[in-house]
Amino acid sequence: MRSLLLAGLCLLLSACSIFTRSIERPTADVRTVSVQSAGFTGMTGELHLDVANPNGFGVPLAGIDWQLSVGGARAVTGSVELSQTIPAKGVAPVSTSLTIDARDAIVVAEQIARGARTYQLSARLRFSTPVGPLDVDVRHEGQLAAARGLLGVR
Repeated sequence: MRSLLLAGLCLLLSACSIFTRSIERPTADVRTVSVQSAGFTGMTGELHLDVANPNGFGVPLAGIDWQLSVGGARAVTGSVELSQTIPAKGVAPVSTSLTIDARDAIVVAEQIARGARTYQLSARLRFSTPVGPLDVDVRHEGQLAAARGLLGVR
């Protein structure tokens, strides 16, 4: 009975060590933001990130909530659900499409018509970890530039 109790205690302690491991916060760098097309229904573009995972285990990226501002005025927000695991002690490229509906595209166009060329991208990356959800905030600023007749954001 004693050895059974001791074995159970050892099993319980080893299982608890999984949950007591500290999880380091992943980081993300914005590589590019680009506008692919613009029309009467709105604009589409892409967001390219490099996401680094400092942990010794893969971390699943569940989604990204984002907000784009042009010339200091909030232009558009969006959310995308993902299912991509960032490898242990690695960096993974993450790409997602950005869709801006016609109303929000008008706000962006008005800011650009007024001469605004700066943009700010705020994003919240949502991870699923063994101990629960983990959010990482990313902020990036840049300049709009002409590219193939559309706005290229780098």
